[in-house]
Amino acid sequence: MKQSQDLPSIPVTVLCGFLGAGKTTLLNHLIRHSGGRRIAVIVNEFGAVNIDASLVVKTDEQTIELSNGCICCTLRGDLLLAVEELLETRELNAILIESTGIGEPLPIAQSFCLTPEELEIESEPGQAAIPNLLGRVHVDAMITVVDSAQFFGLWNRQDNIPGDDFGRGFGELLAEQLEFADIVVLNKTDLAASDDVQRLRELVGITNPRARLLAAQQGQVAVEDVLDVELFDFDQASQMDAWMAELEKKHTPESETCGLGTHIYRAAQPFDSAALQRVLMGGLPRNVIRSKGWVNLGDGLATLWNHTGRQLALEGAGEWHDPAGAFSEIVFIGRDLDGAELDRLLERAISH
Repeated sequence: MKQSQDLPSIPVTVLCGFLGAGKTTLLNHLIRHSGGRRIAVIVNEFGAVNIDASLVVKTDEQTIELSNGCICCTLRGDLLLAVEELLETRELNAILIESTGIGEPLPIAQSFCLTPEELEIESEPGQAAIPNLLGRVHVDAMITVVDSAQFFGLWNRQDNIPGDDFGRGFGELLAEQLEFADIVVLNKTDLAASDDVQRLRELVGITNPRARLLAAQQGQVAVEDVLDVELFDFDQASQMDAWMAELEKKHTPESETCGLGTHIYRAAQPFDSAALQRVLMGGLPRNVIRSKGWVNLGDGLATLWNHTGRQLALEGAGEWHDPAGAFSEIVFIGRDLDGAELDRLLERAISH
């Protein structure tokens, strides 16, 4: 059903946060406990395969995947077209957007606050005209999810982000994600030292005192604290120095800016569980920042592979929909990845 121009503007909630912070976990929690809201979901991944979208709980509305780019720069037009499609085909109460792990929240917010002309977004050849969505949607809240257990390890890194034109460090990227948030979810507090959680609270209080702070384990927060909260303030946001600086910036895709790339491992043959455990005991290459996907252990059950930093977990996720077609698919995200090395590492754990 087409969204009538006379209907109320649809609230948009945006989830940002560094790789592995727990955005998808929070997203699924919000969908499961939505209280009857008709919610559509947009999931963005800069890799060619959007594993995150396959991990999202299916809604009665629609899940749209935007891959191989970031919605805060190269896929901005695609984002607006996707939202227009939702408005034209669904009756909605809300739209949830999960950004990439290296996305910046400010330019995403601008996408819903300014016209395509103001944003200087033009459609690609053969693409529909980029829509003006002002008055049809509005930003309800910008949410940044933080991995409380690993935040300071990244924040305190002395090296700069590889390939960044401005010589920024990892701490600066994390700061950008914190400073523009309306809500900061301190996730994985059960895995973090209490001193680190307190330091995080103090850091957010200094860098973004207006942000609402929520502590969480496995993305569990009260839905009423993050949906329909009307925390985004356009007048306040547009007065920030970074707002104008962002409009004047020439965008480089974050995957290039941060020197990150992806490698996809696929295997039709199942892993041998014991052999895979032995391989993982030796650890993944240090330049792998994040990996995620589905693993086939030959037992008829789908296993979720979820790795961030020093943490790697294999968790049961129910039966395969089609056991005969079960296969492993893991996306690795990191700097200067050696795909052949990763393939050789995992092939040692394949059942023969």
